Amino acid sequence: MMALKKEKRNQCQNIYFALSPQDEFLDVIYWFRQIIAVILGIIWGVVPLKGFVGIAIFCLINAGVLYLYFSSFQQIDEEEYGGTWELTKEGFMTSFALFLVTCLALT
Repeated sequence: MMALKKEKRNQCQNIYFALSPQDEFLDVIYWFRQIIAVILGIIWGVVPLKGFVGIAIFCLINAGVLYLYFSSFQQIDEEEYGGTWELTKEGFMTSFALFLVTCLALT
């Protein structure tokens, strides 16, 4: 009985055991989107793109780069992850907030 509890505890502590390859790919998408948000936020802060046009261009670039990444570069089956829309919106709101903070901090 103690050996079973110890084995279960070790499984819970091992992050690689807990995460499936699907979760790992979604994490890659999430962090890739955050990196894009910081880079675009710095560019938008230096080049004063403001208003609706700046936000719209950010959304198009952010969604477009991610779509190209998972459809062309990774060549995954989008249906395994809930469809194209689920992958496109993964982590979008946090990246949008990070973009706004970075952009506003530099202006």
